[in-house]
Amino acid sequence: MTAAARAFAPAPVEARIAVVLAGLLGCGAAVAGFGAAVSDLRLAAAGGATAAGALFVLMAAGWVDPLVVVVLSLPLPAFYSTPSLRIATAAPVTVVAVAAWLTRLGLADERALPGRIPFRSLTVLAMAVALATVTAQYPLTSIRESVNLVVLFALLVAATDLFRRNARHVEHAVIALVAAAAVCGVLAVLETLTILPGEFPRFDSGYNRAALGFGQPNGLGLFLALTLPLGVHRFRITQGPGRWAAAFALLSAAAGLVATFSRGAWLALLAGTIALVFTGDRRLVFRVWLAAALLVLVADVVSGGAMRETVERSIGDWVIEQRAALMLAGVMMFMAYPLTGVGPGGYAGSLDRFGPRIPQLWDYLPTPHNAYVQMAAETGLFGLIAFTTLLGATLVAQVRRTRAEDPTASAERASLNRALLWSFATCCAAGMVVWPLAHGTGQAVVLLAAGIFAAPPAKAA
Repeated sequence: MTAAARAFAPAPVEARIAVVLAGLLGCGAAVAGFGAAVSDLRLAAAGGATAAGALFVLMAAGWVDPLVVVVLSLPLPAFYSTPSLRIATAAPVTVVAVAAWLTRLGLADERALPGRIPFRSLTVLAMAVALATVTAQYPLTSIRESVNLVVLFALLVAATDLFRRNARHVEHAVIALVAAAAVCGVLAVLETLTILPGEFPRFDSGYNRAALGFGQPNGLGLFLALTLPLGVHRFRITQGPGRWAAAFALLSAAAGLVATFSRGAWLALLAGTIALVFTGDRRLVFRVWLAAALLVLVADVVSGGAMRETVERSIGDWVIEQRAALMLAGVMMFMAYPLTGVGPGGYAGSLDRFGPRIPQLWDYLPTPHNAYVQMAAETGLFGLIAFTTLLGATLVAQVRRTRAEDPTASAERASLNRALLWSFATCCAAGMVVWPLAHGTGQAVVLLAAGIFAAPPAKAA
């Protein structure tokens, strides 16, 4: 066949199908977005179903990496949002990704590779959540929240299996997370400077608190804090011209984190470095803290003192006082229902009963801004113990694995181990000020945990 003939040869059938599916995905997403914008639920549902069907086939056929798609959906605006209900775009995308993974696994007649997932701790946690749901004060809300947790658990198993089968899935997911954080960082700065519209103005200043599609500045702050260690990892291992891109992504994510003015996310990122002390990486910890100090100094100068103002506002800040009162309400719920709690997601509804008992509380919010207090209030003692045991066991296992890493192993693997440890420790620290398993940030947390569970034993490295 001549070169001219090959140029006009028909493309393979698979390629044609993929192009058609990609077109359906784009059209469906556009229709769904338009329907959501004009509050036409039927139009939004039709467009969403079309996009979901096309995306399912693309992922089930192996033409699209499902985990990359999940990552790219995390910063997107909510698919549906009302004052009482918010459905993040990441939620239905995760469901489609898990369904595609199950279909592909079933067609290949293969079993999932669970890696080092601590199923005992997860089983105890699942039982505690199930018991709390059965005895919930608000059954429908608890069922909805339980389903959300099941979706995240399914993603954990799927991601761990994919990471175990092919290390390239880990690399792709890390790159996607860093790239998403870089884009969010740029957009966050623009939102803070009021170039993009924002919903959270900082009073007595000309800045906004960036939130983007996460709906809350704390959500965006947590996402950027979780991904910054991965950005450091990519910068450390990248050589050549790509190092400039890695440096830009790292600086962009750091600037975006500053633009959220999320003090909890800032402190959680720094607190997460404490885990690296146990792996002997004290020099890395020192460099991180030094870089953070320089970043704060530069940001304060550029913003005209906004960082100093943030520190000054923290002294006697009514927001901190209200958060403390919200946590106290959660403790009261736990004391009233110590074994099973008020049910998953039941904190918001129960606050109307327990809030009036705290005279200084007037800013009623749907969460106590503390994951551990929320678990105690909503799932009782058993759920709190199972939750903290799972987090602690994961941290300890990753510390041990990082310390026992074979000296002959690649520098890239050693760097990734430390980045995953730092990110997961950041998540645990952030639990003191935010609920990390909400859709959007929850998927990021799950992917980090899957990366830890999928890693082979250190002696096999």
